[in-house]
Amino acid sequence: MQAAVLTGEALWIGYVNAEGGASQRVIAPVRVEGGFVTAYDHTADEVRTYPLHRITGVAELADDDG
Repeated sequence: MQAAVLTGEALWIGYVNAEGGASQRVIAPVRVEGGFVTAYDHTADEVRTYPLHRITGVAELADDDG
């Protein structure tokens, strides 16, 4: 995730909210510190902060440029 902050790459994450609901998000991390990641959330179209302990998986997005 730190590398994505430096490169500006978008990542896929699996996330579980406080109520236990699972979702999948596409984010572009801006900062990782203090157990949180602040990122532009492409799914919600806004900047959000996620606790790292609620992230269940991280993957790079496939390169669609060919």
